[in-house]
Amino acid sequence: MFSFSPIFIDKNRIFLDHLVDQCDGSYFELKDKYLCKIDTNQAKELIQTEDVSSDNAGQDNRDLCDDGSANQTLQHDEIEQLKSEGVSGQLIISQLVSKSATFEKKTTFSQQKYLNKKKKKYIQIYRAWKPSIRLLCQAYTHDLQKILYLRRDTLAMMLSLSNISHGSNVAIVESCQGLILASVIQRCAGGNGFIFNLTPAGEKNSTSPCCDFMDFPTEYTANVYTIPIENVGDLNATERANQAKPIEKEPNEKTLQALERRQRRLDGLRLFEKTKLHSLIIASKYDSLSILQHLIDYLTLSSHFVIYSQSVQNLLECYEFLKKRGGNIHVEIADSWLREYQILDERTHPFIRMSGASGYLLSGMIVQS
Repeated sequence: MFSFSPIFIDKNRIFLDHLVDQCDGSYFELKDKYLCKIDTNQAKELIQTEDVSSDNAGQDNRDLCDDGSANQTLQHDEIEQLKSEGVSGQLIISQLVSKSATFEKKTTFSQQKYLNKKKKKYIQIYRAWKPSIRLLCQAYTHDLQKILYLRRDTLAMMLSLSNISHGSNVAIVESCQGLILASVIQRCAGGNGFIFNLTPAGEKNSTSPCCDFMDFPTEYTANVYTIPIENVGDLNATERANQAKPIEKEPNEKTLQALERRQRRLDGLRLFEKTKLHSLIIASKYDSLSILQHLIDYLTLSSHFVIYSQSVQNLLECYEFLKKRGGNIHVEIADSWLREYQILDERTHPFIRMSGASGYLLSGMIVQS
């Protein structure tokens, strides 16, 4: 029997033991901190929007008065007792409605809003999906600073402009929790090309979360190398690494794993120095210009580069450098725009909580000077 550490969703402590061996897209209801599978039709009935009859609704909210607990006779202790007795969320909501002194005076819209709010609190339905790049982008919408406010439409545009395909040699410098790295690994799908994940020293795990979530097969990650960007172009880096402290006579498992990681970095560094890149992607919280100057000579002819930044000023500096350097065409700065709409009966409007801006992209192609 599998045993997993609990996670927190919407302030709820949830155990995931019951998700093992379940189908992708299955519905679950939270009961006593565990997710219990329910029928799809039953789940859709529970989460669908309530239809409130306009005959039992007020014309406006002018007669409503906020008297605190006086408007609701069903007390918190009584609700907790109902929950401990195993009463369903639907019955609790029905009692809340029947014992509310102001529900029938609310407008139809206010009644629907009230019911949906109570449903979210007392009927907690979750759906389990296999991780995907789109779902990861959606998951980070609640904490966009972790992925530098990168939206999924900008990510798609970035992958298109970089011209990445099966067998491409790609270098990535990112500070987006591994979202771009995972996207490139998925697009390359193994192949004979190499993917170089260049990270600053001390941030070796900054790109691992999204890759861990995707759980790629071994053949997808066999040609992925994580190397310190400071060692790129340093001819003495390999020699200094080989002169590290001697190995213990009987190394333990932790030491062997560290040696294996170090050897992997050395192999990746040697391979990077003799590999011509087909694509370069930069989406870092550090100075994009210095990174571009450090890596642009590793790009082969007809290769593509894409630089993402939240500030257009940073990209203008890179643009000026590229124009002075020469040997590139189709250098342009662009941005994308995505707006989601909420479609309900007799009302349509954009989602209130959405990202208004997702940075800018500088892209181009390397040609003969």
